[in-house]
Amino acid sequence: MAKKVFFLGAGFSKAINNHYPLMEELTQQVFDRLEKESVRKHLDEIPLQVKQNIENLLTYLSTDFPWKTDTSKYANLALYSSIVKILSNIFVGLAHQEYSSFHPSETGENFAKGILWNSVSYNFITLNYDVLLEQLLFTIRKQQNPNEYISYQDFYPYPVEWIGLRSTNGGSFWGREKRPFPPMPQILKLHGSANWFWAGITPSDVLYYRNWNANEKDNVEMGLKPYIIPPVLDKNALYNHVAIHALWQRAADLIKYADEIYIIGFSFPQTDVAVKYLFQSAFRKSRPHIYVVNTASKRKLALNYSKVFGNTKLDYTYTGIENALEQFIQKHLFKGTMYETEKI
Repeated sequence: MAKKVFFLGAGFSKAINNHYPLMEELTQQVFDRLEKESVRKHLDEIPLQVKQNIENLLTYLSTDFPWKTDTSKYANLALYSSIVKILSNIFVGLAHQEYSSFHPSETGENFAKGILWNSVSYNFITLNYDVLLEQLLFTIRKQQNPNEYISYQDFYPYPVEWIGLRSTNGGSFWGREKRPFPPMPQILKLHGSANWFWAGITPSDVLYYRNWNANEKDNVEMGLKPYIIPPVLDKNALYNHVAIHALWQRAADLIKYADEIYIIGFSFPQTDVAVKYLFQSAFRKSRPHIYVVNTASKRKLALNYSKVFGNTKLDYTYTGIENALEQFIQKHLFKGTMYETEKI
């Protein structure tokens, strides 16, 4: 059986739901919300070039550069914490509904159906903070198997705890009583997630996740911070966490042994050096078939991609068209399934 890996950037979520922001939109949304924060004054003291991209700004704020004074370090960390909380709230606001009231777009529903048709063949590596992928797969799986007991945890290869277990009302979590079959596709979230939380104290702190269901009380996040990571590697507590080590190592193995890789909505920005080296390290012995799915043109993407893949031949069949993801679903993902002859 062919091993197939999806590698997702923000363009994937945008293609599924236009309300999900790309980097420029996300940066503006964060700055708009920071207007109400007490740390906004410190933001004005940050170099303008650093503030053009919210992920670059997070990297700057969280990195212990030698020229930073103790005062600036504490101010930077305060601003960092505020931005991470805002990011989490933005994506939670887009996804804060139970599966029974979640109505995916036609593109999203078709994507999930194509994946779940042969879920054991697919795994996901994503750089996105949002939980749209989990919502899609969870919702369609529940529609197909309404009596199955599943939760978001079934998508995560690293054992992330359900946050409801922190509730003083207690009670066992029904999702642990029965494991899903066939197995769920695995989702490796290399930059953390808007629904992940931790105490932020040690590299072995428990990571918790939220389903946003009726069993999660309002105070379950008390004392926790969102677990969202800037995209440039640095020796800080976030990247030192055992979960992230495990997820990145698992991602390297998936890429190394993949027969097909689908890179959707990601342009390989040069600032994300960790992702660049992840692919280059994994490709030392393997040469999978790589599909690029993106609305941007091949000419626009080729420069960044060539810096990662060199002379490796890439398949640009699904690039440079407005409905690139829909075309990929129809002509590739649905191929050989019961949905192949259906019209999207």
